[in-house]
Amino acid sequence: MVKAMYKFLFPLLLSLPFGSVYAADAASECVTDLDAIAKYLPANDTGAAAELDHHGKAIEEAFRKAQGEAAKAADLAACETVLKGYLRAWRPGHLTVSTEGNSPFGAGPAAQDKAQADARAPVFKVLDKDTILFAFGTFDPRYKGAVEALISGHRAELETHKNWIIDVRKNNGGSDSTYTPLLPWLLDGEYVLHRIEWLATPDNAIGHTAVCELLGDTESCPKHMEPVVRAVQGGKPGTYVMSSDERITYIRQEKLETHQPARVAVLVDNECGSSCEQFLLAVRGSFKVKLVGRPTYGSLDYSNMRPHKLPSGKRTLMYATSRSLRLPLMPIDQIGVQPDVLLLPKPVDDAAHDAEVRQVQRWLAGGTLRPQ
Repeated sequence: MVKAMYKFLFPLLLSLPFGSVYAADAASECVTDLDAIAKYLPANDTGAAAELDHHGKAIEEAFRKAQGEAAKAADLAACETVLKGYLRAWRPGHLTVSTEGNSPFGAGPAAQDKAQADARAPVFKVLDKDTILFAFGTFDPRYKGAVEALISGHRAELETHKNWIIDVRKNNGGSDSTYTPLLPWLLDGEYVLHRIEWLATPDNAIGHTAVCELLGDTESCPKHMEPVVRAVQGGKPGTYVMSSDERITYIRQEKLETHQPARVAVLVDNECGSSCEQFLLAVRGSFKVKLVGRPTYGSLDYSNMRPHKLPSGKRTLMYATSRSLRLPLMPIDQIGVQPDVLLLPKPVDDAAHDAEVRQVQRWLAGGTLRPQ
């Protein structure tokens, strides 16, 4: 009887595709990671509580939908798509998941990202006798040196051209330090910075302790993070703490450039997010700066992302550990930074994208904003 059973089972096992076994494992791991995310966010992510209050029903529906999709996920890529879709139901930015080998931290771009990284490098161009163009596709800290080099290398043109266009359309954010060299040229002397507060949890404290090593910054980062770690470790779990006594800082730009531009138009669109939006909040306080274009992406209220390894060991959740003290009076998430001048329609191709620069160039020179 036993021999007969084995004679029956052996060819049956051979007939099963090996991939189906792997798919079952992938789906099981995907469901486990999804469940872990749903439990982890309310306890550790700074935006989770507000988002559950605002659209909890939609999040619950997204979770049920993701459960069904995760149970069918055949591989890592399929699962990542499911999990990212679920996270977007919470909020559109500063919340994501990455699969093994695609670390969100690191000092340099991966080989496959190099072409895209180079395409985002800063660009300087003289448009006419009065107007120059700066284009910044990113404020990634890798490009801080390139920004500084452009400014120092073109100082003569910057001092003699009264109209500036700063193009941050499609800017994917990065670090506030990258755009800092521009501020002495743009500000009148002071800008307002609303501070942040941190959610105190044991996991967040661990994330803050480890972040400097992950970023590869063992010099300036530990000094910056020390008061944060101290505040979070000393806070009651589930409460919000501050790493300084200031809720609002009035930052004085002590060394302003003598020959600043007279008029500055910052071109914006709905792909400008995170540090790109922080740049807009800083420079729009200047009397000479106008934001022109369309509302930005809306990913700034909850920030300072930290990694959390999911149960599968194959994916990492990236979530926010701080929230802005602008809230609740001045939200940016879901809304974006609004332009001073709305440009419509949205460019449909590269030619229309370039035409907006010429449109703003005419406007700065005293002409019309009407498309031509």
